[in-house]
Amino acid sequence: MTEIELIVNQFILEQGKLYTLPELYQQLEEKIQSRNASIEEIGLLINTDAALSARILKLANSPLYGFRSEINTLQRALSLIGLQEVKNLILMDAVAANINKNQSFEVLKMEDFWTRSVYIALLCKRIAKRIKHPNTDRLFISGIMSRIGQLISCTTRRDEVLKIINETLSYPLMDEFKIEFDHLGFNYNELSAELLQHWHVPEDITFPLRYLHCPLDLPDNLGPETIVDIYILHIATVYTHLLQHEDSLEQHNILDPDANAMTSDANMYIEHIPAKINQTLAISADFIDDILFEIELDALEILNIVFPKSTTIY
Repeated sequence: MTEIELIVNQFILEQGKLYTLPELYQQLEEKIQSRNASIEEIGLLINTDAALSARILKLANSPLYGFRSEINTLQRALSLIGLQEVKNLILMDAVAANINKNQSFEVLKMEDFWTRSVYIALLCKRIAKRIKHPNTDRLFISGIMSRIGQLISCTTRRDEVLKIINETLSYPLMDEFKIEFDHLGFNYNELSAELLQHWHVPEDITFPLRYLHCPLDLPDNLGPETIVDIYILHIATVYTHLLQHEDSLEQHNILDPDANAMTSDANMYIEHIPAKINQTLAISADFIDDILFEIELDALEILNIVFPKSTTIY
């Protein structure tokens, strides 16, 4: 058994009662897999949880999807968003609910944690949409889930997590992935993938998380879509880390302190990504300016829906 598997098993043993997916998620998965459930049947199932139904409607009307007309029924939301995407939203909601009621993550500022997760997710979706990826919502969910391994580490490797936090704050230009590996022997995203696999979350969501920290050192047998997913997750994670540490970057004269924080020095962002990835995804300075400017208000709205106590913006 690997170190990562041992840590996740320890976490599940200690936190198992908190960290189980709701029965509704399992029922929905069964209906989707059966391929004979109607939109009306799925809607009736989801409507058994009134609060969840309301959040799905709010998300359907949020910038996450950008529909022009108001969506005022769950059935319409299901028709427009799709059953698989709604199931992913329920997964996100379940994970958030479990984490938010856990009191053992005091070493983290949960507002910062969720804000960072939403930024990664929104950047994933924006980049995926720009390159006409066939499943932008799947990447959004992968982005949201990419950091939950940090929470696992808080309960099993608390002292190491504190050291990582302090080191990344003191040396924001250092490779965050390297800092995690130096202290833990693995990366947070690998833990995230292991926990999600335990929950039987689809592999196309979990698998790219295992490699987002090493996008140029991938197994030879990966398909082109999986490689693109890993590239997108890597970019979104690095960009969010840079946004998080803008104040320190300004002190190092990396950013122009007189410029708008969301649009300053896009070339600096490009330089932190391997050229092969930028070329594959056709990343340009104009594109970076656009997406970093657009996500600020979008992130705030989504945080208010899914994580209402987390309204910090970098």
